[in-house]
Amino acid sequence: MHVDQTEEELATVTALLNGSQAIIDDSIELALYPDIVNNPLYVRAIITLGQALYYDRNLSTGQPKAIILMIDHLNAICLTKGANLNGPK
Repeated sequence: MHVDQTEEELATVTALLNGSQAIIDDSIELALYPDIVNNPLYVRAIITLGQALYYDRNLSTGQPKAIILMIDHLNAICLTKGANLNGPK
């Protein structure tokens, strides 16, 4: 994204990224595998959703398909890793 480096624009982008992170966190099984935050796909999902929200604040056509795919993949990782961490030893 090429945004103006004004305080107002940077505040908008920061707010959108914070909101995106909250949405991603609520959409995945973060509690099962909190280390997912170190996965580059987690960061990419937040950025991609933030960018989508920047251009369409209401997501009038729904979440982009790429976000849905990333969330599904992140959930699979959380569930698999969480099962490994919490399963029988």
